[in-house]
Amino acid sequence: MIEKLFINNIGGIKQASLIFSGGLNVITGESGAGKSSVVRALELLTGGRGGVKFIRAGENRGSVEAKFTDTLISREINNNGRSRAKIQGVNAGLNESANLFNSLVKIQSQFAQLDLLDNEKQLAMLDSCLPEKIRNEIFNSFREIYDKAKSSADELRVIKKRRADIERQYANAKEIFELVKIARPEQGLEMKLENLLADITHKITRRERAKESYDTLTGGLSENGLIEKTEAHFEELYEFMSDEDVEEIRRSFENLYDAVKNISGVFGDDESDLTLREEIEARLGALRRLKRLCNIPDENELLNYCEEIYKNLEWLEKSYKELEILSARSLEEKKKANALAMEIRKARHEAAENLEKRVNEILAGLAMTGITFKINFLGLQKLKRNGADGIEFIFSDGSREGRVEKIASGGELSRLLLALQLSLPEEWLPPTIVFDEVEAGLGGRAAVLSGMQLKKLSRKCQVILVTHEASIAALGDTHILIRRQEGETFMKNIEGDERVKELARMLSGSPDMTEALEHAKKLIKNEE
Repeated sequence: MIEKLFINNIGGIKQASLIFSGGLNVITGESGAGKSSVVRALELLTGGRGGVKFIRAGENRGSVEAKFTDTLISREINNNGRSRAKIQGVNAGLNESANLFNSLVKIQSQFAQLDLLDNEKQLAMLDSCLPEKIRNEIFNSFREIYDKAKSSADELRVIKKRRADIERQYANAKEIFELVKIARPEQGLEMKLENLLADITHKITRRERAKESYDTLTGGLSENGLIEKTEAHFEELYEFMSDEDVEEIRRSFENLYDAVKNISGVFGDDESDLTLREEIEARLGALRRLKRLCNIPDENELLNYCEEIYKNLEWLEKSYKELEILSARSLEEKKKANALAMEIRKARHEAAENLEKRVNEILAGLAMTGITFKINFLGLQKLKRNGADGIEFIFSDGSREGRVEKIASGGELSRLLLALQLSLPEEWLPPTIVFDEVEAGLGGRAAVLSGMQLKKLSRKCQVILVTHEASIAALGDTHILIRRQEGETFMKNIEGDERVKELARMLSGSPDMTEALEHAKKLIKNEE
């Protein structure tokens, strides 16, 4: 709990030191005296930004320091917008100090962040009312299987995405692999194939020309060639030649014919060269097509790319079995998680009915008889780590119904929070709760009942209350008076006659009116 609060240059307060006790601490004073400055000072310790506007007029800096039983938290703000936080007198990050303070103190005011009305906090409040077996055993089992299911689902999602990416990226992999088989890529292959193709083409062309010349000389298979035609012309000359010359010429033609006939054996295998050229052309065409498909002009890069394809498609093949196993496991884990979530949901509905009943009973005693508090369940589309439920707190006044923060006034919100805090298990309560005029709009018996509820709450945790209501202030275990004098704000702990006069002022506007003084004494006596 907070034992002391030191304030410097915050709001209308130049310098003040407040001493609190356990139980109910009430802060009173005339309007404009600076009561709210105390709450604003505490709010600075929650880590709120924009604290510059709270610096006392004419001052360059302000500070607040809260001393707890075994902790000291402070914050200093400067008019240049900078601030500094400390824990145990040592510099600390603003978030660190704010988190520590917020774990020790909850502030309920129209300016403070009402985090108890956050949907997640609402669900946490409801869950604190669940049976111990649900809160511990069932929830632990659910979160364990939920984490496994989420891990499996995440892993499944990664595998499916990778498979889809590979299948999309290598949609033409089959054609690529066929082309790889034909092209058999290697460094400098395209130039090498082009040279081979040029050589074999030149060789085939030369052979074809030689064959044409051969056929011209021999006549081929169907007609007389140039040799035979020439020999026929010599027949016309033989009668003018000697027998020896004729014989010699005939032997020469026979030798020439034989020599030309023998040339056919040196032409080589025409079929094999044509086949080779087709193979080279096919390989070169496949290589060029492969480069276009992959958009990679360099053979080395192409080889690396093809190797990458091999590896990815090999993983794709192996991952199919893994995908089957993981899908089955994920489905089983989801079933188990859903079953536990439904068990939690059933317990939550039962707890909600009981919490609604307790809260409405307390609200009825806080002049809110026309308003009904309800807990509305929101079915989630998918599981979360806290189950399958979302909830929202609802107010209904008979003519309209909606979320409490949209329907209720500031005073009604404060009283709802008071009712909730009285209805929840004690472990939910923070060590200290600060209320800023929770009784706003109440009077008479309703104010007294509100004060009694605050007193009841103060037996569970320290309560600090800013109030204008004398019947509530009279219930305080510690009474702090704030007054304004000559432009300065002063505060001190009061008791005895000073406290009687302050209660009399709150009752009548005058600290000296006899009837008010007597009434104030009765209020204190009734409390004692």
